[in-house]
Amino acid sequence: MLSWSSTESGSPADIGAVVHGVGDAGVPFGSEIIAFAEAIGGFDDVALAAARDRITTAAGEAFMIDTAAVVANFEMMTRVADGTGARFPSEAAARRVELDARLDIGGFTSAR
Repeated sequence: MLSWSSTESGSPADIGAVVHGVGDAGVPFGSEIIAFAEAIGGFDDVALAAARDRITTAAGEAFMIDTAAVVANFEMMTRVADGTGARFPSEAAARRVELDARLDIGGFTSAR
């Protein structure tokens, strides 16, 4: 979605920055978003509080809440898809080979 929406807005995001957790991906508050998402996916409450404070300071509380909601929604969608056994149709998967390689999708448990 980030790849599509950023391209549509005329500012394509650097997906590699998202994968590697460095830089700002070419989007406003990108480094704060990446750090926050990484912290949400981790188990370090101190790191999460610091990342939440950093994004709130940089972009405001409403932005932090919206970002948390987006992260939560992606987590929910992944769990629903995994739970139902949903898979990409082979013709759609073939078009995503390059992006999947850049994102190292094959390294995830759900890539079966």
